[in-house]
Amino acid sequence: MPTTAGMPRDALHQEQIVQAAIALLDEGGIESLTMRRLGSRLGITAAALYWHVKSRHDVLLRAADTVWAQTPLSALDGVEWRPALLATADNLRSMLLRHPWLLAAMTIQPLDGPARNRHDEHLLAVCEAAGLTRREAEQAAQSVVTFAIGAALAATPRPCVSFGLQSLLDGVETRRAART
Repeated sequence: MPTTAGMPRDALHQEQIVQAAIALLDEGGIESLTMRRLGSRLGITAAALYWHVKSRHDVLLRAADTVWAQTPLSALDGVEWRPALLATADNLRSMLLRHPWLLAAMTIQPLDGPARNRHDEHLLAVCEAAGLTRREAEQAAQSVVTFAIGAALAATPRPCVSFGLQSLLDGVETRRAART
C-alpha cells in the first residue's frame, strides 16, 4: 500500500479531514483553509490530501454541510409554526456565530449540500403546515433565513433578534389570516 509521510493512503478518513478543516476555518476564517495547512494539520502533504478530496472547494462543501447537519431542527409532527420558525432562526443564527467563516464562504460560492437542503425543506414544511401557499412558504422561509443571517452578521443580541422575528412573523400571520 503506498504511503505518504508514513501514513497509509486509506488510514485517513473523510471525517478526520472535515473536522480538521472546520477547526482551521473556526480558528482563522476562510482564508486559513489551504490544502497545505490542512495537510500539515493532518500530518500529510498537500499533494497526499488530493488522494482523499477533489479540491479545496470540495473540502469547504463538506465542512459547510457538516456544520449545517449539526444545526438542530424541530420535529414536524404537531409543531406550532411560530415557535418552530423562531427556534430554527435562533439555531441558524447561533450556528453562524459559532462558525462565522460560513457567512464569508456563502458569499463567495454556493455551498448547498444535503444538510443545507434538508434545512431549507424543513423550513418550507413548517411554513406550509401553517397554511401558507407554496409561494408564500418560500418567501416566509427565505425571510426568516435572511433575518437570521443578518442578525449573525451584526452579532445582534438575542432579545432584539426575537423581537424582530416576532414582528416579521406577525406580518406572516396577518397575511395568512387575511386569506382564510
